[in-house]
Order: sequence, then C-alpha cells, then structure tokens
Amino acid sequence: MNDELERVILCVGDIIVDQLGDQAGILINRTRHVDMIEDDVYMWEVKWLTTVESVVDVPSANFLEEESLKFSIVIGMYEWHSIDGGTFEL
Repeated sequence: MNDELERVILCVGDIIVDQLGDQAGILINRTRHVDMIEDDVYMWEVKWLTTVESVVDVPSANFLEEESLKFSIVIGMYEWHSIDGGTFEL
C-alpha cells in the first residue's frame, strides 16, 4: 500500500472528483501543521464545485489531510487529475 501512496504526488491545481458526492474539487493550498502525535501533518485546502444536477446536500470538507486524501485516491473514492499529468491506476 505504501508504494501506491508514494505514487500520488499532489500539486496545487490538481482536480479531485468525489465519486459518491458528484462533486469536483480543486486543490488550492497545502499547509503544514505540527501535531503532537503524528509530528508533521499536511493539509490541503479544497475548493469544491458542484453540478446543477447534484442531489447531495452534505458539503464536502474544505480541508483534507494529505495522507487520507492519498489513501482515498488509491482506494478509488476520489478520482485524481494532476495538473502535471500524473494519474493513479491500479
């Protein structure tokens, strides 16, 4: 699993698509947070865009922890479109 996570290199401008929520988000900022347990944690600020046909009333989180986001991409919860042309395929 670690090999797959290392292949996901996120950048500002990348687009993620929430497969369940019918939303797309743009990664707009990466920030470092110091955590007492995990040491350094990186967070991504996401600007979410919804479609007119979207029936989901639950908004997605505006900040996503980097490792959790990568994991969500690897398991297929989010579809990832890198601004640098990178992609993740099993």
